[in-house]
Amino acid sequence: MEQKDYERIAKLETQLESLTEGLKRIEKKLDTFTTNFITRSEADIRFGNIEKELKEVKEDKRANRAFWVSVSALAVTFIFSLLNYLKG
Repeated sequence: MEQKDYERIAKLETQLESLTEGLKRIEKKLDTFTTNFITRSEADIRFGNIEKELKEVKEDKRANRAFWVSVSALAVTFIFSLLNYLKG
């Protein structure tokens, strides 16, 4: 082989080594980056719990509305009965 071939091979080796080091750094950063996220099964469990809580809140709001409608109907009935009592 000629001297040029050896020089080209040396350049390619250094480029390959720098690429390898760059890939190692990227993989290391990806590993540290992915440790901050939860797994799919954990996410499914958490989102399932959140959906249950949202349903409970909606049911509580409906029950609360029904309660206030009942209280207002009772108050109106009481007021009308009081007016009838005072009138008669």
